Amino acid sequence: MIKSRIVVGVDGSDHAVAAVGWAAAEAARRGAELRVLAAYYRERSTPGRSSTRTAEEHAAETLRRAVAQAHAAAPGIEVRCLALPGYAVPMLVHAAEEAAMVVVGSRHEGGLPVLPFGSVSSQVATQARCCVVVVRGHHDPETGPVVAGVDGSSSAVMSRAFEEASLHHTDLQAVTVGERGRGEDPLGADLDADLDPWREKYPGVRASREFVGGRADRVLVQRSRAARMVVVGPRTHGYEGLMLGSIGSRLLRRSSCPVVIAR
Repeated sequence: MIKSRIVVGVDGSDHAVAAVGWAAAEAARRGAELRVLAAYYRERSTPGRSSTRTAEEHAAETLRRAVAQAHAAAPGIEVRCLALPGYAVPMLVHAAEEAAMVVVGSRHEGGLPVLPFGSVSSQVATQARCCVVVVRGHHDPETGPVVAGVDGSSSAVMSRAFEEASLHHTDLQAVTVGERGRGEDPLGADLDADLDPWREKYPGVRASREFVGGRADRVLVQRSRAARMVVVGPRTHGYEGLMLGSIGSRLLRRSSCPVVIAR
């Protein structure tokens, strides 16, 4: 297995703790290095008090706890950590340039400095050029299938979904959502045939596909209740990597399991 890097952003919150545990377990599965990052404010110092040192110390303590949590979740993995002054979003987006995956918690409103608009999770999921995982809801790595939201241009989604299903030794459910009623599949057998190359590459994965009528975000949120993760892609219109789309955005707010934005 090729050595890779997984990056996780931390701020000491419960959401970050969940993200660290998920990222550590994934690093162990992949034989990957885990890079733990924290951002902190660099404030102007006042006489007799060093606010910058306090911020740095807080970030360092957050990293120490996160590294201990990572080793507890996955003993033996390689963990490196780094605290940087500034905002979390550009730090993580920059780190994504040399990472296979960036992992964040579902909300970051604690010690992790954020830009004035939106949450860290939504901004990183929108901007990062690599796969992004937002850890939320239940995240039992031993329960449920991988659910993939697929359409006519879902090669990145299927690649990620099959890889995760193989690594987690679980089934894959490919779901296409449309306006017609259940069973009235306008794509016919084409979508199922699209799975065949992935089935050949991952023969151990039992994969199925289904067309469901309705709204994609509602269907995928419902499926997330019994899934170990939901895999979707960024919006296909506009500049790649700069648009998440309404389906992905709603999943980040409502999913009952981790959401994977595949790129």
